[in-house]
Amino acid sequence: MSILATEGTRNGIRPSKAGVPSDWLTPEERAVVTEKSLGRGLRILGAHYTLYFVTLVGAVAPLPIAANILFAVANGALIGLLFLIGHDSGHSAFVPGRTMNRWITRFVFVPCLHSRSLWDVVHNRIHHRYTNLKGFDYVWAPMGKDEFDAASPLRRGLERVYRSVFGPLIYYWVAFWIPKLVLPISPESRGEWRRHLPDTLFVIFVGGGMVAAIGILGGWLAPERTLLSTMLLGWFIPFAVWNYLMALSIFLQHNHPKVPWFDNPDEWSFYGGNIRGTAHVDLPFDFLPLFKWVMLHHAHHALPSIPGYKLTEAQAMLIEAYGNDVVRYRLSLGEYLNICSSCKLFDYERKQWTDFDGKPTAAPIDLAAPGYETPKDLRAAWSLQPAAGPRSAPRRTARSRRPVDEARTETPPRRAGSEPPTE
Repeated sequence: MSILATEGTRNGIRPSKAGVPSDWLTPEERAVVTEKSLGRGLRILGAHYTLYFVTLVGAVAPLPIAANILFAVANGALIGLLFLIGHDSGHSAFVPGRTMNRWITRFVFVPCLHSRSLWDVVHNRIHHRYTNLKGFDYVWAPMGKDEFDAASPLRRGLERVYRSVFGPLIYYWVAFWIPKLVLPISPESRGEWRRHLPDTLFVIFVGGGMVAAIGILGGWLAPERTLLSTMLLGWFIPFAVWNYLMALSIFLQHNHPKVPWFDNPDEWSFYGGNIRGTAHVDLPFDFLPLFKWVMLHHAHHALPSIPGYKLTEAQAMLIEAYGNDVVRYRLSLGEYLNICSSCKLFDYERKQWTDFDGKPTAAPIDLAAPGYETPKDLRAAWSLQPAAGPRSAPRRTARSRRPVDEARTETPPRRAGSEPPTE
């Protein structure tokens, strides 16, 4: 068993709500919603990779520039949809079999130039295990007022841009892509750089080869165009669209006036981070099933082994169980602008979003407010463990070398920025 799965028990910290975020399913329901289909998975994979290549050809073909740009934007959306397949397969939740899932992840991560193993660290080992716990989970983690005031002018300016309506245009490029998801140079991965090197080389050579192939394809289809214009239409615009959609999605999933963040491990629990700390986003369109599924975020965080194509059913059962604890809203331009204007900094003591001057922009989040408790008949007969992460947070540890005899015992992971969690 992973030492992380037992951390809450060892520290004596109990979840803040009855039950754990997997007891909203009976064992029979859990078996149904986590069952993978090889045929369905391969059909989804084939359809989306085909559309990716079709839109790629359209982006560099000898068409009017306006048509090329439309195809390039669509191609960027397809990179995002392929990533969502890799997201599921990275959780071994897309098709049966761990090995097949891993290779699917590698191949669908080629267009977005991501290392499978580095994404596993950032997403599975950090974000899912300590969702919305600042100092551990750094995905769109909001600054507190004191931290913001103490930051350099450059860092404060960058945070202002990140937290503006235009923030998703640059957030993922700057904060994640190369330093965390291509090269094993971040503090949480460089200690295991040898383990990550094969996937990094796969990204560099296979992904780099695909980027070069885009230039060759454009030169063959439209030889009158310069290489620069071909790469702009066939790679840069699609890649920028993908980066924007990725950053926007994770922003919407974990930033909302009613979504809490934590900086005290004693206050955090698996339930607080993965149920209270995520949002269900109803999209204004219904023609991109993969994107719609990933925005049903509570069921995914509570049980990452659920395939995306079964999240609709699972999320409905979770809402029935946890009711008012589920933050849910319909995405619109007005709602997005409201989230951007409200979610600048976070007061971790009052559990309240503020502006950059520290003035409240939303009501304090009452974590003790009664929601719908898990039905008793689902809690009585068994004790299911969370699918990812501990039920309670580890305590922060000093940056010091452990004694030899202590190194053999189970200890909690260090903060993000120190050594990576140990499995």
